[in-house]
Amino acid sequence: MLDLVQTALLKKLKEESLASLYLFTYNAETTDPVHWVESFQKELTPLADHPDILKLSKGPKESEYKVDSAAIKDFLAFISTRPLQLTKKFIFLYDAQDLSVIVSNKLLKVFEELGSDYCLMLFAPRNTSLLETVLSRAVKLSLPDQSETGLTLTDEKIDFSTISSPQELLSVLKESDNDLEAEKKYIEYAIDQCLKKKDYKALSDLLQTLKDYELRSTFNNSRLSRLTPFFS
Repeated sequence: MLDLVQTALLKKLKEESLASLYLFTYNAETTDPVHWVESFQKELTPLADHPDILKLSKGPKESEYKVDSAAIKDFLAFISTRPLQLTKKFIFLYDAQDLSVIVSNKLLKVFEELGSDYCLMLFAPRNTSLLETVLSRAVKLSLPDQSETGLTLTDEKIDFSTISSPQELLSVLKESDNDLEAEKKYIEYAIDQCLKKKDYKALSDLLQTLKDYELRSTFNNSRLSRLTPFFS
């Protein structure tokens, strides 16, 4: 289920009026920005690992983003090329409050000149200190609490590897707290498993299955009809 912020952003993307730099603040006790990004990404592409999407976070031993941080180097390399498949390249950077003064100054011109081929989304908990160089150049939005969107941080993770039939999957989905979200999680799981095989034919078959799934969803086919091809 999309929230109002996601719906508005997708509308702007379709209208080609999406900004190049956004700053999202959120309630750290109730909202997980990683989960929000995953939900938003599924509206952009069915692929969990897409060449036009980059997700950045600090290294495990880093207290802040630095000029030589792997994340910053990846970001600069990522924006040196144009989109391959999507209309824009999307960059999601978590912990924007941990951008150091040096990094922010280094990226100042980059923030100002990102251009229409890129959309950088920064995330930071509410009531954290953010540098003025970031605040003054970003479109500022607030993520809704996940408790308001039907998404929770405490949902039990489903082990899809134990499911061997569409009927069994249906039973599991019906018992989940959010069956639509769980169904999306299964599609993501199926894609990840296929990519791990590194089998061109399997990937080609999966792409066709995803097209059939989308078509059947559009025409409101039963959930069993939508999911059965994943077990063929």
